[in-house]
Amino acid sequence: MVPIRSLGVITTIALSASLVLTGSPAQAATKPVFFRGLTVQIPAKWTAKRLVTGDLHIFTGACSRKAAECEGFTLGGPVAIKYGNENKKYTPDQPYRGASTGATECVLDKRIFANGTGNLVRTSKVPFGAGQRAQFTEWKRFCDGKKPNSVTYTQRVWFSQAKQVIVIDEWKTPGLGDILGKAVWK
Repeated sequence: MVPIRSLGVITTIALSASLVLTGSPAQAATKPVFFRGLTVQIPAKWTAKRLVTGDLHIFTGACSRKAAECEGFTLGGPVAIKYGNENKKYTPDQPYRGASTGATECVLDKRIFANGTGNLVRTSKVPFGAGQRAQFTEWKRFCDGKKPNSVTYTQRVWFSQAKQVIVIDEWKTPGLGDILGKAVWK
C-alpha cells in the first residue's frame, strides 16, 4: 500500500516532467517575422501577409464582418511613412492616417467613416529592438467626430526615423510593446 503523501510527490514529479516536455504557457511557440532588417518573434498562431505596398500585416485574431480590418498590426516601411498623414509624410504629432483623402472607414465599424481626429494619450521613446529606440505614440481615435457616444478605439504607433520602420496597431495587441522591444536588427 502506497501512503497518500507519496502520491503527492509522484504527482508533483509527473506534472514537472510534463511541463518540461511540453513547455509552459509562458513559453508558447513563436516564429520569426522578417521586415527591413528587423526580426520579430511572434506567437506561432499569428499569420503574416505581405501587402502590395511592401508592408507586412500581422493577423492576431478574429476578422469581424462589421470591422474594416482584421485584428492585428502593420509593419510599414518608407512608403507607409511617406504617405502616413493623408498622402503626406507621417509625423508623430498626428495619428497615423495612411494614404487617404480624409474619409476612411472606422477600424471597428466600417459603416462609420473616420475623420482623422484623435486625442494624444501619451508619447515616449521606447525600446525597439536591440540597441534601437522608437517614438511611441498612443491616440484615442474618434470614428464619428468627437460626438458624444462616438465609436472610439486606441491607435498605437512605434516610429523609427533612423530605420524607416513604422508599426501601426489599432487593436491594442496584447504584449506587442514587449515583442517589439525584444526584436533584433541585423
